[in-house]
Amino acid sequence: MPAEFFALGSAFLFALHNMFTKKALRYSNPATAVISSLLINIIFLWGVSILFVPLSSLTSASILIFVLVGFFQPGLTRLLTYKGIDALGVAITDPIRATTPLFSAAMAIIFLGEKITLPIIAATFMIIAGITLLSWRQSSMKLSGSAVFLWYPIIASALAGATQVVRKFGLAAVPHPFLAAAVTASSSFVVSALTMWYVEKTQETWKMNRRCFWWFLAAGVTVSLSMACIYYALDGGKVSVVIPVSSTGPLFSLILTAIFLRDVERVTLRIATSAAMIVGGVLLITLWK
Repeated sequence: MPAEFFALGSAFLFALHNMFTKKALRYSNPATAVISSLLINIIFLWGVSILFVPLSSLTSASILIFVLVGFFQPGLTRLLTYKGIDALGVAITDPIRATTPLFSAAMAIIFLGEKITLPIIAATFMIIAGITLLSWRQSSMKLSGSAVFLWYPIIASALAGATQVVRKFGLAAVPHPFLAAAVTASSSFVVSALTMWYVEKTQETWKMNRRCFWWFLAAGVTVSLSMACIYYALDGGKVSVVIPVSSTGPLFSLILTAIFLRDVERVTLRIATSAAMIVGGVLLITLWK
């Protein structure tokens, strides 16, 4: 099966995961979304690792790199993403979260000595213009109060982009993506659970009920399958081909939102145009950086 198929499957599944999360958040909160998704990730990733990966790699000192990555991703990035989905909706949050390759390129320029190219500059302007358009209130032509929530997915993308560089070094020593992801998810779960307990210390931190349980379960399963698809895609294809295809998630999000989330949020021409600009910038920076 072509690698592009798995990359496209990953993009679709991640968009589907965000839609399920949005449904669940009507009856719960972002903290519960993070903990439940990480629990499902841990079960799935460790299950695959135990069956197919030599666990002797756990004794390598380099595994600590993935423990460190877990302090920030996926727990913190998911919390910020879910807060963005809760406040802004899937149709706005997803395109901004797709800017991770921009931050990865910036980290590579700063820490790996890569050069700034014309496509990177053009892509940066496209992405900034798209985000600005998302935050601009069309009726009064002033920044709306909700623009502050744009920082949730922006910071999430920046953290995700930064950890890509760290993961690159780690995978050179421990070339087992599923095991690395399992360790990262476990570390992230512990840090997230302790942080939420310390900061909030209320029953509302964990808000699980029958109305949100099945949505959270579906979200956890789909994001786990999305991770599996991207690993298969990277294993069988070129990164320069796989990453642009897997970055099309926001387009699926717009379609799914328009079909299944009409009672929760509305996709406008402004949102669709902004998404196209952001995704176009991401594809440009990924294909020709």
